[in-house]
Amino acid sequence: MFKKILAAVAVTAGLLLVAPTAANAVDYTNGAQCAFDSSVARAGGTATLICIPGTWIPGEGIDWTVTGESGSSFRLASFVTAPSSLHFVKHSNADGSDVLTVTIPSSATGTYAFIGVGQTSGHQCPATLTILPADHAVTVSDPGGSSGLPDTGSVVAGWAAWMGGSLIILGLIALAIVSWARRVKKTS
Repeated sequence: MFKKILAAVAVTAGLLLVAPTAANAVDYTNGAQCAFDSSVARAGGTATLICIPGTWIPGEGIDWTVTGESGSSFRLASFVTAPSSLHFVKHSNADGSDVLTVTIPSSATGTYAFIGVGQTSGHQCPATLTILPADHAVTVSDPGGSSGLPDTGSVVAGWAAWMGGSLIILGLIALAIVSWARRVKKTS
């Protein structure tokens, strides 16, 4: 009976050690969302739309569209769109990232939607920017992670997980020593 319990404990410990490795085998950034450095900006200012590496296929053409109250008057640092145009194409960087610096018209107010669609992958990446009139102060509290992805991990500290794993291993070692001591005592 004791051997069956030890075997079950060993199999469980092995699965617990292998599961994180399997979870990290997937590239979760592929097809990630893009986000503005600040979700609220002032009219007449600038905002930066950041797509992290792996969002797009490297070198892929991206169809960007800006919609809003006066979306046709937006200018982008990488391209200047014609006054009547709301659409332009830009290629992603070699690592699949993209950065757009948006110059906001001084007359802009309201919410503007930016949508990028990969020409090869078909991946859609929407982002929203709220514009306040130039005479209003802009204060933004953005609790998102620095990587541009939402923080969805555990709230348990990493050291606590290592401590728990170490205690399990120490317990298994203690069981092995007790088992060995019983065998030696039995044979003597």
